[in-house]
Formats: sequence, C-alpha cells, structure tokens
Amino acid sequence: MRFPTPIDHVYILCDPQKEPDRAAYLQAWFHQKAIDPTQYTMVLDTYGSDSYFQSKVVWDHYDAWSTAHGRKPLNFNTTNLKPTELSLIWNWAAVARRAVLAGHRVVLILESDVLFCEDFLHRFTTALSSLEDETGGAWDFLSLSASAGLTPSISNNGRLWYPPNHPLLPTRCTDTMVFRVSMLKNILDTLFPCAEALDWELNFQLVLHKARAFWLHPPVTRQGSGTTADHTYPTRI
Repeated sequence: MRFPTPIDHVYILCDPQKEPDRAAYLQAWFHQKAIDPTQYTMVLDTYGSDSYFQSKVVWDHYDAWSTAHGRKPLNFNTTNLKPTELSLIWNWAAVARRAVLAGHRVVLILESDVLFCEDFLHRFTTALSSLEDETGGAWDFLSLSASAGLTPSISNNGRLWYPPNHPLLPTRCTDTMVFRVSMLKNILDTLFPCAEALDWELNFQLVLHKARAFWLHPPVTRQGSGTTADHTYPTRI
C-alpha cells in the first residue's frame, strides 16, 4: 500500500538504536497499515551530543544576529538555542536534501515522537484530495499537528484545511508537516546560517519564499513528548 497521493515519500527523524520505543511504535504503525517499506525512510544523521554542536564551528551555520534576507528575531530564545535544537534543524535539512536529490515532488516529514489518530489515513487522504482539488495544486505547505495548541480562528465552510491564523506564522508544531519539494529546495538555499529553533525558522523561511501554507483541522497527529511511556507509545495503533 502506498501513502495517499500526492505524497511520494515519508521521512521520519528517528534513530531506532537511540529511540527504540519511538521507532517500535512507528514501525508497528506502518506495518499494520501495510505501507510499502520503500515509501518511508527512518533516519537521523546527527545528535545534539555530537562534538560539532559543542564547538565554535557551529557558528558558521548558526547566527542568532543574522539580518540576511531581511531577517529579524522572531523568538526570545533565538540567542540561546540548545545543541538539541540545532541538531533538529540539521537533521531536518538533511532529509530535505534527500527529498530534493531523490526527485520527489511532495513529502511528509515526521519527528520521532509523533502519534497518529486512529483514522489518520482516511482523514489525511480526504484532506489532501480536497486541498489538491480546490487549490488546483497551488499549495506548498500543510501542517497536520496542533500540538502547539494553535487552532484556526476562522470557519472554513466545512473544509478540513485552513489558512494560518497569522500570515507571518504559517507553522504550528513541526512533528508532522507536508512540503512540496520545490519549496524545500528554496528553503535550503537560504536556511543557513539559521537563527531560530526549527518551528520559528520555518516560519521565517516559508514567509520569505511566499509559501502557500495551510493547516489541517481537526489535526490528525499530536506530539507524544512529555507524557508517560504508556501514553506516548500506545499498544493500540
């Protein structure tokens, strides 16, 4: 079974060796849904504990005071990003490059702590089909998770997708995101030096490149971080 059209591939930011519980949940979910294993890649290239993120070399690619492309600080934490926050950006960029090099058109990017709702595939398929039909494919980014507590502030006449609440803040939480690969290519051209944590950085990048961004609501995934192990990795998928 393939993922819903137009998804070409799913990239999961997870290392089974270092995150065995999260990997087990994700692998079981994909197996139960009979998703073709060639349709997804589970990979993590770097870690916050790597010596690179403890060295001065990292400043070649992280500049909290950057003004490139008209950048202004979006978040109070800009000058104090932790190695784990930086490594997430590096890993996201790595799968974005993979998607570009593979020639994919549309990809789903998941973080390791994502949890799927029970009817995820049905709701996701319905929303994507509606979005494709009603926009004529004129979209670049779709947020599937509202773990940040952000929900649409307007009614959309029964549709499952909405414009962001604020034009300068197109992302919500980064655990589940759909991108057109053409947009990923644009972002990679301006991503480094980065200046923000991944969600805020993508806010800046998506606005910079005039992305046509949407939110899916009600959300079909959520983050499992910060909860008990039983709640985070449910046995019923």
